[in-house]
Amino acid sequence: MIYLDYSATTKTDSRVLKYFNVVSDKYFANANSRYKLGRMSKSAIKKAGRQILNTLGFNDHEIIYTSCATEANNLAIKGAIEALKGTKNRVITTSFEHSSIIAPINALQRKGLLVSIVRIDSHGQVDLTHLQELMNPDVGLVSIGSVNSEIGIRQPIEEIAKIAHASGALFHCDATQSIGKEIVPLHVADLVTFSAHKFYGIKGIGALIKRKGVALDAQLHGGSSTTIYRAGTPNTPLILSLWKALFQVYKKHEQKYAKVKSLNSYLRELLTKIPSVVINSPSEALPHILNFSLLGRSSRKVVEILSRQEIYISNHSACSSNTRNSLAVLALTGDEKRALSSLRVSLSPSTTKQELRKFVSALKKAGNSR
Repeated sequence: MIYLDYSATTKTDSRVLKYFNVVSDKYFANANSRYKLGRMSKSAIKKAGRQILNTLGFNDHEIIYTSCATEANNLAIKGAIEALKGTKNRVITTSFEHSSIIAPINALQRKGLLVSIVRIDSHGQVDLTHLQELMNPDVGLVSIGSVNSEIGIRQPIEEIAKIAHASGALFHCDATQSIGKEIVPLHVADLVTFSAHKFYGIKGIGALIKRKGVALDAQLHGGSSTTIYRAGTPNTPLILSLWKALFQVYKKHEQKYAKVKSLNSYLRELLTKIPSVVINSPSEALPHILNFSLLGRSSRKVVEILSRQEIYISNHSACSSNTRNSLAVLALTGDEKRALSSLRVSLSPSTTKQELRKFVSALKKAGNSR
């Protein structure tokens, strides 16, 4: 098997699984309970939260645990807008955000929210001049991801935050594709979202990191919990496993990053030897993601052919797998044929050059088959 879809999900680190089993036995009590065992679970959650915030460079934020990044994005967007009570009724975003950003914004738009789409430049980055032009007193939230999940384009989040804050708006940054891969100044954002399964953690646990003092309306209501922003019994073992995954993924980070960057360059070199391939990811994109088009071939068909050989890539974000083409490639290139034939390879430090050679060999055959 050759797995090259690490942006969709990652295999759980065996050390994280082992740790999860240990803490599942030790911290089984409900953290909302007032007796000693419950207090132990609650204390463990608080300690994990401090470690997560410290690892990611947050000093003025708090953490809200969710089931995934999708829930976290819904809480961030809906919670922030609803807390504004209509005083600031406009959101600014891009045309190629993840579906878990677009969907809650669309849901709020049907209820009267105003939405502005900021242009992107020829490199796929937010046009900061246009963003500045769109800012006005009715903008409550700017929601832009740190890295596009389909192409790997990085966004200038520090500059975006400055522009948003200068106009009194909040800045929400979906960092799902950044965390675990590189170190980013996420502390500039008011709301940051991510999920553990993107960095070798267990599925079912994500988080929203919120700047203290930022108002947020809860979206999940019920009994009291460790946070006022999300009701329900906190899953202590999963929360602790999130911290463990984060701790492990950033060990020897520079070495891991350098290896992925080298693999990206090697794959680019191999792909450029195929006449029908056009690379869509800019050279300055996150090296973990490499998007390209195999012109004249349906990306879905190519994915199916490779899958039969146990080679796994994607044609775009897994959460948008029912759409016909890549919205990100279409937004960047304006070329529907490139979008329909686009493929995404996402790399890991565990990926090998031999795997990439086998993949490219199979890709050539898939490109010639009819």
